[in-house]
Amino acid sequence: MNRRKPFDKGQWQVARERFHIADYAPPAPDAGAHPLGALIPEVFKNMKLDAHAQVAQIAAAWPELVGPQLAANTRPAHLENKILAVFVSHPAWIMELRGAMTAEILARLQARFGKTEIKNLRFAIDPEPPARR
Repeated sequence: MNRRKPFDKGQWQVARERFHIADYAPPAPDAGAHPLGALIPEVFKNMKLDAHAQVAQIAAAWPELVGPQLAANTRPAHLENKILAVFVSHPAWIMELRGAMTAEILARLQARFGKTEIKNLRFAIDPEPPARR
């Protein structure tokens, strides 16, 4: 384990003058301090980067999985608790996609990415619809 070496007198003097620190002696090393590198994996875990990466993979395959018409009017949004949220461009698409169409899209997603990864789909209106051409 890498331990941070304490300031030597030259480093401390430079820091003391630069930051106008009144103490003549450098602080004692904190035995309970953890290196920053030890905290990074925990921070990344809380950011759900795996789910974001998986949604990016789904988005890349989306046109192939749903076809050009649906791909132009829908997009995968986020994956949470194995439920893929799909944004649609218009409320009518939510009605159109319910039932058999949902089951077909889900089956294609599960065939491509695994049945344990995506358990269901949820549709919502896209808060940032694509600009009309």
